[in-house]
Amino acid sequence: MHERHPGLVEASGAARAALEASRSDRLLRLFDYLLSKSLMGETPSEQQIAADVFSAEDALTGGQDPNVRVYVHRLRKVLETVFANATGPKLHIPVGEYRVRLIERSDAGAQSVALPRVPVDVAARRRRLGIVILSGVAILLVLLLGWRWVDRAPPALAQTALWQALSESERPLVVIVGDYYLFAKINGASAAPDGEPQLVWDKSVPTREDLTVLQMLDPSQANAVVDYNQQFVSGGTIEALSSLRATLNQLPTLRRKSVKLIPASQLTPEMLKSSDIIYVGQFSGMPALLRDPLEEASGFQIDPGFDGLTDRVSAKRYQSDGMILTDERIGRRDFAYLASSPGPAGNHLLVIASIGEAGLKEAALLSGNLAQMKTLGYDPAKRLSGFEVLYRVRTIKNVNIGATKLFNRALRGAGIWDSSGDVAPYRPFDSRKASAE
Repeated sequence: MHERHPGLVEASGAARAALEASRSDRLLRLFDYLLSKSLMGETPSEQQIAADVFSAEDALTGGQDPNVRVYVHRLRKVLETVFANATGPKLHIPVGEYRVRLIERSDAGAQSVALPRVPVDVAARRRRLGIVILSGVAILLVLLLGWRWVDRAPPALAQTALWQALSESERPLVVIVGDYYLFAKINGASAAPDGEPQLVWDKSVPTREDLTVLQMLDPSQANAVVDYNQQFVSGGTIEALSSLRATLNQLPTLRRKSVKLIPASQLTPEMLKSSDIIYVGQFSGMPALLRDPLEEASGFQIDPGFDGLTDRVSAKRYQSDGMILTDERIGRRDFAYLASSPGPAGNHLLVIASIGEAGLKEAALLSGNLAQMKTLGYDPAKRLSGFEVLYRVRTIKNVNIGATKLFNRALRGAGIWDSSGDVAPYRPFDSRKASAE
């Protein structure tokens, strides 16, 4: 397809750069969607565009359905502006059509050429552009996993220890986002001044089932708390997902995969067995279904309050400085964590995690940094057992200023997915004797 239209990639890149600069997510999603459909030889209807591009966002935000024709008209104007002075091929959306066409320019004049229609049997094998809803969480993240097919050797990032197993896998990919359960207090100190219910997050009540237990064990709380079935995702997690998207776009095999994005609260054992998994989030948002086997394999113990990690061998504790900043306390310290591990059924798990927000954003950036990933080296034994890496992250206010690698070691992978594993229990350290990082 690209060979017949050598200017297509360049023209698409120019258009996408302009749309990214405009910061209009809707127009960018619409462009990627129409281009993807056109490359597959499909012309979507107005109803399809409304459902595939816009409806998920508006269902979450409560907004009105956007007028597809209005947005297509705006996108057409953007393309006309981008290519107004272009001397080579340009992209164009003809009036009355929901399809991207390539205009080839020559000395004989400009000629509009429709992108070639792919035969139905071939088109059926193309991966569709995915728009995935983070169900139960009022945040929509669109993973535009690619309409550019790359016919060359896998990039170097795909050959690094962190990404090779996932890049070579043929399983579907599930991206799990750390999320948090909220419940409402309707009276007491935590209620709003006007008496309205106050949504709160309590580390000791991570699920609605725990809220039910709390009401049973403490009858005085039974009528003071209400389950609103609400979950939230932190801003740092959204930034980390954006970095992950950029990394996946560097890996052709992952970009073409079937990708599902779900909150951690919706992870099921079936997903954990049938799919490759990438977890993105803080340790506090990690579901027990992942956290428990990870702790068995890891050389670290996650603190009960999720504000630190303790090395099992040295009992040294690595604690985040937290998120509270004052004029006297500007410098901040956090820890970024990466882990690669075999799954329970021949699949693979990748963990991009942290103690705090700063560490999480840095962990996501590090995972896509080729120079940093090369420093991890490649050890076949580590691929079989899995490995983990811990970085100390230095920050000034909300800006990360550097990361230092502290650990790069194998996981204790044997038996963590069944009861036959011979993993010695970890004894909690004595905080009076442990040293803190």
